[in-house]
Amino acid sequence: MIKFLLERPIAVIMVFIGFVCMGVVTFSTLPVSLLPDIPIPEITVQVAGDNVSARELENTVVKPIREQLMQVGRVRDIRSETSDGVAIIRLKFDYGTDTDLSFIEVNEKIDGSMNRLPRNIDRPRVIKASATDIPVFYLNLTLRDDTVYSETDEQKFISLSNFAENIAKRRIEQLAEVAMVDMTGLMYQQIRITPNMNFLESAGIRLSDIERLLASNNIEPGSMVVRDGYYEYNIKFASVLRTLEDIENIYLRKGDRLFKLKDLAEVDIVKEHESGFASINGKRSITLGVIKQADETMQNLKVSINRTLSDMEMAYPDVEFTVNRNQTELLDYTINNLKGNLFIGFILIFIVAFLFLGDIKSPIIIGVSMLTSLIISFLFFYLFKQSLNIISLSGMILALGMMIDSAIVVTDIITQYRESGLSLKDSCIKGTNEVITPILSSTFTTISVFIPLVFLSGIAGAIFFDQAFAVSVGLLVSYFTGIILLPVLYYIVYSKKWLSECTFFVSAQRAIDKVTFSGYDKGFKFIFRYKLLFFTSFVVTLPICVVLFNVMPKSNMPFLDQVESVVKIEWNENIHVSENGLRVNLLLQTIDESLTENSAYIGEQQYLLNKDNALSISEAQLYLRGESAAKIELVEERIGEWMRYNYPLALLSFAPPESVFEKIFDTDEPEIITELYVSNRQDMPEADIIRELQTDLANTLNEKAEGVAFDEQFLITVNKENLLRFGVEYSEVQGVLKAAFKDNEIATLRSYQYYLPITLSCKEQTINEILQETLIYSYATNAGEKIQIPLKSLITVRKGEGIKSIVSGKNGEYIPFIYSDIVLPEELIDKTKEFISKDNQWDVQFSGSFFSSQKMLSELVVVLFVSILLMYFILAAQFESFVQPLIVLTELPIDISFALVLLWATGHTLNLMSAIGIVVACGVIINDSILKIDMINELRKQGVPIMEAIHTAGVKRLRAILMTSLTTILGMVPLLFAFDMGSELQKPLAIAMIGTMLIGTLVSLFIIPLIYWMIYRK
Repeated sequence: MIKFLLERPIAVIMVFIGFVCMGVVTFSTLPVSLLPDIPIPEITVQVAGDNVSARELENTVVKPIREQLMQVGRVRDIRSETSDGVAIIRLKFDYGTDTDLSFIEVNEKIDGSMNRLPRNIDRPRVIKASATDIPVFYLNLTLRDDTVYSETDEQKFISLSNFAENIAKRRIEQLAEVAMVDMTGLMYQQIRITPNMNFLESAGIRLSDIERLLASNNIEPGSMVVRDGYYEYNIKFASVLRTLEDIENIYLRKGDRLFKLKDLAEVDIVKEHESGFASINGKRSITLGVIKQADETMQNLKVSINRTLSDMEMAYPDVEFTVNRNQTELLDYTINNLKGNLFIGFILIFIVAFLFLGDIKSPIIIGVSMLTSLIISFLFFYLFKQSLNIISLSGMILALGMMIDSAIVVTDIITQYRESGLSLKDSCIKGTNEVITPILSSTFTTISVFIPLVFLSGIAGAIFFDQAFAVSVGLLVSYFTGIILLPVLYYIVYSKKWLSECTFFVSAQRAIDKVTFSGYDKGFKFIFRYKLLFFTSFVVTLPICVVLFNVMPKSNMPFLDQVESVVKIEWNENIHVSENGLRVNLLLQTIDESLTENSAYIGEQQYLLNKDNALSISEAQLYLRGESAAKIELVEERIGEWMRYNYPLALLSFAPPESVFEKIFDTDEPEIITELYVSNRQDMPEADIIRELQTDLANTLNEKAEGVAFDEQFLITVNKENLLRFGVEYSEVQGVLKAAFKDNEIATLRSYQYYLPITLSCKEQTINEILQETLIYSYATNAGEKIQIPLKSLITVRKGEGIKSIVSGKNGEYIPFIYSDIVLPEELIDKTKEFISKDNQWDVQFSGSFFSSQKMLSELVVVLFVSILLMYFILAAQFESFVQPLIVLTELPIDISFALVLLWATGHTLNLMSAIGIVVACGVIINDSILKIDMINELRKQGVPIMEAIHTAGVKRLRAILMTSLTTILGMVPLLFAFDMGSELQKPLAIAMIGTMLIGTLVSLFIIPLIYWMIYRK
């Protein structure tokens, strides 16, 4: 075949030029994304129950729904969290589940459970998890003349809210690239009616009379159609309240007297009661979360948004627009860095070729061949609908060092035959034919390592399909380029008198050859002089490998250095939102100089889609950004110290900001969650018992768990006997309490542009003042006269405390104790079991990322075993021997041991990426041994003695082995010095591969020949 190709060089080159042109065109059309498009097997059910306590909501709504949902097919885990007025049920499915069908099934189960739910409960919302629901960036609107960490002008901010809702939101949602805009931080107005209680008492008017008055005057009666001859007319009744004057001029008749509402109460427009707000860099803000259309590119969205923001900044100079958590910047930075790493790796490999080959022509041939392979590979990306993302680009970087191997081996063997005296054409034919089979075997052995990775369970198997695809395509394309295009290019270039030799490269090659060949001879003699010592050392590495695997710290995914942090604070006190905001401002002012940007969500938020992380009034969430990961760590330490000193009861947690990566990999899952169940599974213990248990467990384990949040409450019980005795209606008591507590919305003013709630409220009072001073009229006396009854004689008030959120799973309710960053998780689990076994009141179960990491690593051990089997079968077919593949594979324990030591020394854990790096490197490094043993076999067939054959094969393959190992290592080196998400994610993989390649090269050169000699010496 090679002879046929050499006779038609122009045709071969034109075919490859055609493929390159198609590769260039398709590369520009490939979709670019941060991560592959992977469906997330998770469904969330949101339950809303206004003014319903957590316990009532759990017992009457959440528990029946959860029992129904446990019957949904392929549910891996179900967990609910119930707070006052709201509950979230999360269902996690096995990966590969058709979430569309599961979504339908979940809705059917909820429909089936509706008959068992209270009639006043709205149907729960079912939401299918999607990475596209995460805002691409957040746009923050502030008043330009606001002062940081101070009160804002209410009227100006209300105008800003109107602008955000009616102009900014609509302008952005009109963009074709935007799916929707989610908002929070808006300030609204309301109409407040404050009755003159003394006047009402003298006139004998109740609060319920005012409520009925407003309701009867705010009816939307609709319209009627009247026929008049040939015509029809719509008749509408204008009885809806439209203006403030309409409300003030409502008439109330009491006996023989007529009153206007403005005579009975003060009517004014005020700021609506707020339960939460947002801020950025110390200024109160309105935050718009921009969500991208699923089929649009980040680049198009970025262009459209920048243009729109520029227009709005010019049109509205009083408004300051700030963008943060911008994933378009993250995407650009990451993808550009990975493309840069790819280019740097290419240059480094090219330099190695120049230095080792000693002339200009061979490196150029190799460079053209490798560049051709790289470009053609992108054509297959297009054909198989693969995107450019951090996984696939990292796969191309990984493949880059291996793609040149075929070109180096072919070029080196052709050069050797030319130097031995064969003609150029015969050298190309004989040299290429000689390495076709071993290169094909080495290509398949490398690919065989990646194929089993696709069958990893969960998200890991799906996401690394892109990496396996990129490497497999790159290696296969480079193989065919190396045996088809490269010999033709070599023949054309060396048949012409182009490019004379460069003295520098010739001198460099001779210097390198002198050092390497001399070093090889010395090493060869040294190894064979102390055969027993080295063979014993090899045997010892087997148990060392097992021990290192067991003692290495393990995690699911590598730790990524973050310049951003999200801090969630639960003050664990019954504070109002204003106090929450004051505390957050004090905290931010203490760390402000260490940050480049900060934003805060205080209390409840108005987002529609962000219900998974809904905040209560006593909670806050801070977004912090620093110049470096080290500064963010220092800021987190300062926050912890400040909170422990000022608010020791508060609960604090840190997490990376929500992104597509966090959503897919679920990286915020705690390491260990201790689930404590009450033995009788009926009644939950009191708060004091839980606190005591938490303290005792912390003292036993010497580890403090993330605390349990408690909620203090006033429990009001209405005395129905006294209601009947004094003739007081239940609704009257309820209305008085609501008005006193400023929670009595009785109507809505439907203005022409706005809808304003109308509330009935009394003067500001404390709880004790309300209970002691409030009077209610009674008409139950014998004389029929009204008398005043103290409110406290109709109700009973007691103070209570309970768990703020009720957490439940498949086995019912439990108390979660959450542990992160545990040094010895197995020891913590054992001590917890021992502690709980002493008390028959509790049962314990465990969950968390520790167990998923164990499962993942167990699967990787199986993957490694399957990969070794595949490699053995391929090598047995090539060598036609059952023994020689074992010789090649004996180097794996040494390589793995060294890689584990290097990972431990550099502070990395044994995680998914580092484990894959070890597995992949094992498939790559044995290629050197394959080439060497293949050459030894060829020499022995020619009658060369075994020792001479081993030495000669080492000399002939030395340059190729060193070059292929060095190029693979240099392909990984750029990942070590970059700090984008893609490089950080692949860094443990690169370290594992570099360590394996370094020691593996020495093993291939010296230890494998020693084992070969010991088996075949007789």
